Amino acid sequence: MHTYPTAVISRAFVFLLFLCLPWINGVQAADLIVKREVFSDASGQLDIAQIQQQDFQPVKNLLTAGYTPASQWLRITVGPTSEKTIELRIRPTYLDEITLYYQEPQQPGQWRSKATGDRYAYQDRERRHAITHGFVINGGSTPAVYYLKLRTTSTALMYVEALPHAEANLKEMRQHLMMVFYLAIMLWLGFWSANDFVSRPHLLTGLFTLYQAGHITYALAILGYFAPWVSQQHPALNDTLTSIAILMVTWVSIFFHYTLLSQYKPNRWAMRILLGLTGFCPVLIFGLFHGYAREALACNAYIIILATLLLLPITMSTRRDNPPEIAPSRRMLQIIYTLHTLSLLASILPIMGWSSAAEWNLNAILGHSMISALLMYIMLQQRSTMIRKESESAKLSLELTQQELTLERQKRDEMGYFMAMITHELKTPLSVIRLSLDTLQLTGPSKRHIEQSITDISSMIDRCAQINKMEDQHIQVNYEACNPGALLHTLITEYACAARIELSIHIPGPFHCDQLMLRLILRNLLENALKYSPTNSPISIRINAQTENDGRSGVAISFENSVDQPPDLIRIFDKYYREANSSKHTGFGLGLYLSRTVALSLNGSLNASVYHHRIRLTLWLPN
Repeated sequence: MHTYPTAVISRAFVFLLFLCLPWINGVQAADLIVKREVFSDASGQLDIAQIQQQDFQPVKNLLTAGYTPASQWLRITVGPTSEKTIELRIRPTYLDEITLYYQEPQQPGQWRSKATGDRYAYQDRERRHAITHGFVINGGSTPAVYYLKLRTTSTALMYVEALPHAEANLKEMRQHLMMVFYLAIMLWLGFWSANDFVSRPHLLTGLFTLYQAGHITYALAILGYFAPWVSQQHPALNDTLTSIAILMVTWVSIFFHYTLLSQYKPNRWAMRILLGLTGFCPVLIFGLFHGYAREALACNAYIIILATLLLLPITMSTRRDNPPEIAPSRRMLQIIYTLHTLSLLASILPIMGWSSAAEWNLNAILGHSMISALLMYIMLQQRSTMIRKESESAKLSLELTQQELTLERQKRDEMGYFMAMITHELKTPLSVIRLSLDTLQLTGPSKRHIEQSITDISSMIDRCAQINKMEDQHIQVNYEACNPGALLHTLITEYACAARIELSIHIPGPFHCDQLMLRLILRNLLENALKYSPTNSPISIRINAQTENDGRSGVAISFENSVDQPPDLIRIFDKYYREANSSKHTGFGLGLYLSRTVALSLNGSLNASVYHHRIRLTLWLPN
């Protein structure tokens, strides 16, 4: 999947959205209401006779009173028409109770009433339209006055229009098409995120799927699509489900934004406040079920505003040194959240009663929901593309690594076979040479030189075989009582170097170790000191009890001698490493590498240090 087609689809959706908005809202010319006036009854106890005596204030198309316990009265004047009946369309559909007061032409001065709202069963409503409330009134050749009383636990935001039957049906159809358009986009985004989550599970993508599901449920609830499915015996359930949907979409949205922004490492205190807002959700649901629906919904609206005002500063506080693999970029993130903030404020300010509104504001919250979803999709799509590229790159790297490991394994197998062959094929000729040397009865320097050469060749063969076993982890450690002093005395005698050795032993007695491995290390260290120190120069060997920094007690054995040229301490224990001026000495550069490998297998260590032209190799082994 390439990013270009997806980006084109995103832009096309946004284009269609703005293209369809004028058509969705329709025209206002058909509205027969010529005058709107409002009065707020703080007590909520005034009847129609008392209300007629009150001073009403002119109001524009929408009544916007916010979350208030007061009853809102709307006095409308419907102009003359040739239509026999007229439909009063009232939106939004989450209003609890709307009562219409009207006069019969045959009984002037007598007021009658009828009611509707989302607490009334859908089957009992006079106008059975899911996305609007309303009443059917009589048309006439003279203007007529009607009173609408609004009591609701939700925000007191109400739009009323009087339309002929055909115009009302046409507007209903347009609004249903708007909902289809909205659902098509939101479901497409939801299916995309669900599919992406299944193929590459990631918390953020999974939360976006819940985010989409929450917004779709919220839209269906506030537009009244739950009402036809609610039992006629429990009509108030529709209002409760709508309120729950409003509270839950806030909780899901805040948690999604918190998770998304966390990766950018913004200001921690602001993020803690944002996360803390989600903790109000169970409190508000508790209040909803215990008679505090209005207070819970009002508090929820304030939480939305606070979260909105927090999101933009949080994006501005994100660090500039974010890893390059995090998408989108910091600047793109700030642009997206600026648009998100402006969109949400434009839709929620009329809900709070803090600004005047027009009919399009009724759809503003859905517009914000769609814009927000598209913006979040753009970010997640960029992340998904980058994660996919990283996954493909990691997969390719893994395949290359596996190929390298296979080649390395083949080389090691060939080397192991070669070393086994060398060990087997050369040991026998060396034994023959050694026996032949004894029969020749040579004496003096010539014999010692030949014996030393045979010993060197045999030692190199042994080391190569030992390296092969160590790397294949075929050597087992057998712990037993070891006396390092006695082992050194034996080695010093074998190498006939007692005159050059200064041996100092300060340990109470033997300690437990693998004797063969210890002898191997000591032999390599002694041979290394004899080989690379100036001729006849002294070699200091000290054995002391020593406790490491981690508290383990053990034995430290150090070899110190002079050198003509100090070695590279970084590479001294590397396999096959030899100094440039060491070509006059036989060897493969395996002695110190093998010694450290064995020391580590014994849970010990082997380290080197240089002081002027003296080098010290220190072996430490635990008791």
